[in-house]
Amino acid sequence: MIKPKEIHIVFNELSGSGKGQLICQTLVKEVKEKKLSFSLHKSCYAGHTVKIVAELVQELNALLSSATAILLIVGGDGTLHEALLGLGETYKHIPLAYIPAGSGNDFAKGLGISKNTSKALEQILSVKTPREVNVIQFKENNKKQIRYAVNNVGVGFDASTVKQANQSTVKARLNRYHLGSLTYLISVITVLSQQKAFPIEVVTDHQKLSFPKAFLVTVNNHPYFGGGIRISPKASPYDNKVDLIVLEKSSVFKIIWLFLLLLADGHHLKHKDVHYIKTENLRLYSAVREEVQADGELLGYRTIDLQLSSSSRYFWF
Repeated sequence: MIKPKEIHIVFNELSGSGKGQLICQTLVKEVKEKKLSFSLHKSCYAGHTVKIVAELVQELNALLSSATAILLIVGGDGTLHEALLGLGETYKHIPLAYIPAGSGNDFAKGLGISKNTSKALEQILSVKTPREVNVIQFKENNKKQIRYAVNNVGVGFDASTVKQANQSTVKARLNRYHLGSLTYLISVITVLSQQKAFPIEVVTDHQKLSFPKAFLVTVNNHPYFGGGIRISPKASPYDNKVDLIVLEKSSVFKIIWLFLLLLADGHHLKHKDVHYIKTENLRLYSAVREEVQADGELLGYRTIDLQLSSSSRYFWF
C-alpha cells in the first residue's frame, strides 16, 4: 500500500457538465479524512491540463517518480488525454492516478477503475506499484507531431458524431440526470444520414488494404467508446497492439442493423461490411478531408496521414 506525502490533484471542474467539481469536493473530503496532504490545481480551459501537468512534472519529477508524491487527475477522458500530452515522452515514466468525472468515462470502464470516488481512491492507495498500461501513440506525418489517446482515434462517422455530440444542446441536461451517454446515441442518429463514404488506405506490418467506401474508421485501445458502447470487444490495453475497425458505407437500414449487432456484444465483427485488424503498427492515409478525433477531442477536418502504435504508460489502480 502506497503512502504518499502529498497528492497533487488536477481537476477539471467543467467535466461531465459540472460533475468534476462535485467529485473533487467528495475527493477532498475523503483525503482529509485519511489525513493525507494534498494540493489542488484547477483546469479552467481547453489545454490547461496540459500546461498544469507539464509544470508539475518538471518541478516534482523526483518525488513523483519515487511515489513520494502522486499526480491525481480528476475529469473525463478528454482531461486524461491532456494529462498524457503534459507528460509527453520525457516524463512518460511518471505514473498517473485517475478518478473518472466525465460523461462517458470509457477509459475507466476499460481498465476497471471504479466510478465511485471513494472506491476509486481506495484502488489507488491500496496498490504497491503502478500498473503498466497501453495507450495509443500516433503521429500526424504531415505535422511531425506525436500525440496520445487513451481510448481511440476515429475518422469519419466516429469523429463527426463526436463533433455533433460536443455541439449538442441537450448534453448538459442529460448529464444532470446521469444520462450523458445518451448524447452519443442521439448524435449517432443525427449523423447517420449525413456522413458520406470516403477512401482510405490501411498499411500494417504485413499488409496494405484499400477501402474506397469507408464510413467509420476507429483505432481502439480497449473495447469501449461513446460512453460504454463495446465497439472493439477484442481490444486490450495490455497486449501492446492497436485494434482497427473499418465499416464500409451501406444503406441506412443496414448500418442501423450493424449498430444493433454492435450492442449485441460483438456480433458486428462477423458482418462482411465490417473489417477488423489487430496489429502492432498501423498507418492510415487518405487524400480526402475528413473529421478526425482522439478521445473525443476534435483534431479537425483534414486529409489523413496517421502513424499509430501502442505505447506504455503507468497508472495507480
